[in-house]
Amino acid sequence: MSDNQSPMKMFTAGFSCAQIVASYCAEACGNDPKTARIAMGGFGGGMNCGEVCGAVSGAIYSLGVHCQHCEYDDFNSSEKVINMTNAFTKAFKDEYDTLLCKELAPEMDMSNCHKYIKRAKELAMELIERDEIEINNAQKSLLK
Repeated sequence: MSDNQSPMKMFTAGFSCAQIVASYCAEACGNDPKTARIAMGGFGGGMNCGEVCGAVSGAIYSLGVHCQHCEYDDFNSSEKVINMTNAFTKAFKDEYDTLLCKELAPEMDMSNCHKYIKRAKELAMELIERDEIEINNAQKSLLK
C-alpha cells in the first residue's frame, strides 16, 4: 500500500471510490495498487450512472482477485468468491439499505462517500483476513 494516500487525498486527486477501495485492498489480495486503480477506472459513481456504488465494486473486485477463480472447473474458488461476495453485499446492505450509488449519494452528493469507502474497505479486508486464517489453519492441519 506504499503508493496509497489517505482516501480523501486520493479522492481530491481524481480517483474514484472504486479505485480507492481496490487500491487499499490490493496488497492483501496479492495485487498491485496501481493495477487495481487501472482496472477500476470506470466503476466510480456507480459506473458513472448511479448504479452499484464504486466502493462496493472496488471491494468485490478485491474479493475476486483474492479468490483467484480463473481456471476451468475450479469450483472451490468459484464457491468461495460467491460466498464472500454474498457476505460482503449482505453486510453492506444491512448497514446502508442499498448498494446503489444514486441512493447512497443522491444527486451526486459525495459528502458521505468517505464513510462508504472506509466501510467497504473494512468489510472486504475482514473477509480476506478471515479467509487467510482459514487457509493457514487448513495448511497447518495438513502438516500434522
